[in-house]
Amino acid sequence: MLSDHAFHFFGRTITLTGSDQLLAIVVLAIAFSAWAILQFRRRRAVVVQRSAVSDQMLYELSRIADALDRIASQPVNHPISGDSFRTDEPRSIPFSMFGRER
Repeated sequence: MLSDHAFHFFGRTITLTGSDQLLAIVVLAIAFSAWAILQFRRRRAVVVQRSAVSDQMLYELSRIADALDRIASQPVNHPISGDSFRTDEPRSIPFSMFGRER
């Protein structure tokens, strides 16, 4: 099997026993296996292409970010009024769950 080897470095003697060599071989085999698995596994990537939905989501997120910036830039003792968030969008629901307009 594996025998003991003596190495001389900088005036010191290092002796590697058979069990040390076996442990080094096992560690190298495990490291190589992990590397091979990471290199050859299937890579998964999600690509979001532009669409009407992603554009709408980007628009809505930018509106939310702008509103949060406005809130953050106000002084601490300044009350937040509901008028600062008014938009021209209608607030009523066109059809309720019973099919009637409100």
